[in-house]
Amino acid sequence: MLICIAGRGWYQEWGKPAQELKPGDVVSIQPEVKHWHGAAADSWFQHIALAVTAEGASAEWLEPVDAQAYEQL
Repeated sequence: MLICIAGRGWYQEWGKPAQELKPGDVVSIQPEVKHWHGAAADSWFQHIALAVTAEGASAEWLEPVDAQAYEQL
């Protein structure tokens, strides 16, 4: 779960459009969903990330976000 507390950012699940995040927005992310999140190009972004641990589960950091795709947001 992501809770946006300040600034402006983006969240995008693999194969879906990006959604803008503003203070107060909450994103519930299901297990095993490939996604990225981060600050908008013209803003900083502060958030709280909550994760529920499960046996055999772990976070996996994947490839960086494509710069061209990010710049189009």
